[in-house]
Parts: sequence; C-alpha cells; structure tokens
Amino acid sequence: MDIRRCFRNMPAMRLVMMVLLTAASISYALPERFLKAKGNVLQDTAGKTLQLRGVNLGCWLIMEPWMCPMDSSGLKDEGSARDLLEKRFGQATADSLFQDWQESWFDESDLDRIAALGLNAVRLPIWYRNLQTEDGQWLPDGFKRIDWFVQSAWKRGIYTILDLHGAPGGQTKGESTGRIRPNAELWNNEAHLARTPSLGTLWSTYDRLYRAIREIDPDHVISVEGCINTRVGEKSIGWGWDALPHPDLFGWKNMLYQLHHYEWDWNDLDKQKRGIDFHVSEWNSHTSYGVPVYMGEFNPMAQEQAWSHALGKFTESGFSWTFWTYKATHGTGSDSWGLYNPIKKPVAPNLATDDLETIRTKWRSNGTTDHYALNPMIQKTLSQLPPLSK
Repeated sequence: MDIRRCFRNMPAMRLVMMVLLTAASISYALPERFLKAKGNVLQDTAGKTLQLRGVNLGCWLIMEPWMCPMDSSGLKDEGSARDLLEKRFGQATADSLFQDWQESWFDESDLDRIAALGLNAVRLPIWYRNLQTEDGQWLPDGFKRIDWFVQSAWKRGIYTILDLHGAPGGQTKGESTGRIRPNAELWNNEAHLARTPSLGTLWSTYDRLYRAIREIDPDHVISVEGCINTRVGEKSIGWGWDALPHPDLFGWKNMLYQLHHYEWDWNDLDKQKRGIDFHVSEWNSHTSYGVPVYMGEFNPMAQEQAWSHALGKFTESGFSWTFWTYKATHGTGSDSWGLYNPIKKPVAPNLATDDLETIRTKWRSNGTTDHYALNPMIQKTLSQLPPLSK
C-alpha cells in the first residue's frame, strides 16, 4: 500500500482516521499475519484471533512540550517552534534540527525494547507538517521516516497504527495537535463555529475518508475514533460509543472502533477502576456493532493497582490497547506518563536565544539508551499479563 495516497485528503479538524499496517511497502510479505476485522475480533489470514497490545509514540512526529524538552522560552506547540526556527535559520536548517530531534528521540533500539516487553503494536501520532509544507505542498521525503518505522517495526512483529494526530490548521486549544488555536478563535469566531462538526457531519466526514481510502486500498483495517463534544437534543455526546455510528449505516467493512480514556483524579483508585469498568460495560453493550474495539489512548496515572486493573480488564475483555506513552519527561519513575522516563531532567534549548549548535546538541541528547530508564511499575504490570499468542 502507498501510504502517501491515504493522506491526500486530510481534514482540517481533529478527526482521527487511521490505517492499521504491517509494513508500508512489504504489506504482503508475511500474509499469514495480515490483519482483518472479523466480527468483534481481529484475525490474521489463517483465521487466528490476534489482540493488539502496545504503546503510543508521543513526541516523535508531533511534539508536546509538556512531555518532551522542546523549548524553555515558553513556546506552546511544535507549530510555534517551527515558525521561530524557520524565521531564525531558514526552512532547510529548521528541518535539519527536527530531523536531529527525531533521530535522537527514537531509533531501532527502541523498537527492540518494545518487542522485549511482549508488546506487538505501536500507535504512531503524526503531524501533517512532517508530510507537507504550511501551504500544502507535499515534501519529497516526507514519508521516508514513517516508511522506515513501519518496516522496522514489522521486522520485530510489531504492527503500526497510523494516527493523524494533528491535521492542517490546528484544531484544539491544546498543544497535542501541533498548533494551538486561541480560545477566541475557537469559540467566538462565526466561521469556525460554522465548520464545527455536528454528529452527523462527523459521521459523513468519516464516511468520505473511508471511501477515499477504500478506493485505493481495500485490504487494511481502518479505525475511526469516537472524538467529539456535542449535543443531540438534550443528550451530551462525548468520547465514547455514542460518537460512533453502527457500521451498517454506511456499509463500512473491515473496521476497528477506537476509544480513549483518561481519569484525571490520580489519587482516587476506585474512580480509576470505575472508569475502566465503564468502558468494558459499554463495549459489552455494543458488541452487536460487529466491530473489534481498541482503546487507543489511556493512562491509569500513578497507581499500580489502577494499571493492573486496566490492563487486566482490557485484555480479558478482548480490547486491543495502546497506552500513552513510550517516553515522557513529565516526571520520574513514579510518574506513569512514560514507559521510559528521564534518568535526570533533560535540558530543553531556548529556541529564541540559543545558537544553532546549542539547540542541535540539546535536541540530540535524548536517546533512550543513555538518558532514560524503564518505568518499573509499568514493567511489572506488563509482566503480569498472559503472553500473547504466537
């Protein structure tokens, strides 16, 4: 499958449309492990049920400064960082700096670590600026790093889930989609409000994207995510099953439905467990949809019992899952945001005042081998899971 063609029609809002891959250019090299959705499970071509267990790779192809040492001058998102670096040094040099960052943050040894933990999937968040310029011109080598990742992961038996985490324009009031939109523009601008999707608009947009992909790729699993905050009459629709249509409504085939879960009260273990139990109950109420379920993002925060409950419940209930995230500089080993956390707090460059080589040196100093350590709490909970079937 040519990944480039699947990204030609990217929406200018936070609508996650993903393609589940084995490898970009060798998709059919190992056909016995090629995945299909069959009823409520994923199966390989031999008919063997397969559950995905893995992790997100945050901050590699879309930076979030709260969890990686992007900048110390106060820039809020990667878009601002790119704008400033291009203004100071020119686009080519700015691009080379981001290449240095990406080569430092993640390499093949990280894939070995993921495989050694018994995981078989990585959700790969992507920002559109890795693929095209701000004015929409496709970058000649924009897909090279994604191609490398998918192929290198597959050599280790790891599936890749491509996640268009940040679409053109920026579409949230947070940094997670690459460019923050001011609240005034988000909530008070009539043109923006006119573009804000209702539930029907969301579904029809998903359908348009589904059909665009299926025109050139009938084989790979497509995942849509329940991600909208809106109302239908008096009913509030949030990040769950209510935001996703029955696939028969649009004639969708070979689908994987995705959910997210974050319970922000770190200290309330019962609330953490109830949140997980709610998602399992909701899944049991929607098995008639005939699609597999995938918890694409979640983090049970800093309590070991919450992690054990979440991973255990999702696994025994048939969820595929990828927790957030592989590496994070938010805290230390007692902080569960990162499967790997910094051995000592990394030094972020000041992108406004540091010279070119200082920025380059600081961004290059984020390799996992020398600067990060495995989170023992997450390692322990992963080791308690039953092994994946071979």
